[in-house]
Amino acid sequence: MLAMNFRRVLIKISGELFSSGNNGFHNDRLNDVCNNIINVISSGIDVSLVVGGGNIIRGREFQDGGIIKRETADSIGMLATVINGIMLREMLLARNVDCAIASALDLPFDIKKLNPFVVDRLVNEHKTIIIVGGLGLPYFSTDTISVVGASLSHCDAILKATNTDGVYDMDPNKYDDAQHLDWLTYDFAIEHNLQVMDETAFLLARNLKKPIYVFSAFEKNCFIRAINGEIRRSIVSEK
Repeated sequence: MLAMNFRRVLIKISGELFSSGNNGFHNDRLNDVCNNIINVISSGIDVSLVVGGGNIIRGREFQDGGIIKRETADSIGMLATVINGIMLREMLLARNVDCAIASALDLPFDIKKLNPFVVDRLVNEHKTIIIVGGLGLPYFSTDTISVVGASLSHCDAILKATNTDGVYDMDPNKYDDAQHLDWLTYDFAIEHNLQVMDETAFLLARNLKKPIYVFSAFEKNCFIRAINGEIRRSIVSEK
């Protein structure tokens, strides 16, 4: 599908985009993210969002240190995404963006229940949908909920901003001869263990036929420029 025909996209936003290298929030970074989202909306494309929580806490770091169980670590991470989602909603509302938060978790703060009926209504109202709390269960990443959210909200593509300008056949931070891949299949990504998303997310995206655009988060106005092919990117899709 041509980008100009996109009706709605899901943008996966890392929590680190909300900070400037330290934990917490940084006003300039928050403003950049909001402006980036608004530029997509202004182009006529509706937006769904999944936010990570890495700027607040990474529960897995405590799990890896043997401090807490995996299930508890994942629960901590889910709650961090809720905080980020509320912050993002308030900043977008202040800019007159009609948006709502949805979650599989039972939460206060005017957070809708994440289910097909609620999401359909929000889509029909052309609201910007912010999905937080993951799937509400341990063992599933924000990559996986990004694919689920993209399907529930009828998105044409998933946008994932990362610390590189796309997918490489090897880690470009380790290997100077790593080759950038402009396009690759889900199966290729899985078979070669290209961990820009986890295997569960790739399998689900393949089954649901949701293309994934991967690009650098550090390019100015990266979301709409990635859609329009104005910056370097990789596209993961079917054959």
